[in-house]
Amino acid sequence: MADIVNLFEVEPGQKVKLYSDATAEVVSNPRDGVWLFVRYLTSPEDPDQVGEEDMVFAQDVIELLAD
Repeated sequence: MADIVNLFEVEPGQKVKLYSDATAEVVSNPRDGVWLFVRYLTSPEDPDQVGEEDMVFAQDVIELLAD
């Protein structure tokens, strides 16, 4: 099982991998430990999401990606 990503430490500009296998760039972090605002970079399940901004829940973030 993967380690839980601590959302308190995630900075805008960082890239994350989501449970849906999508990747996204963090646009902002309200630092509540629950939500991130992201812009989708890839979205295999829904290509129309690419470029869109959305809120993602902590449990949907599975990994911080290296630049």
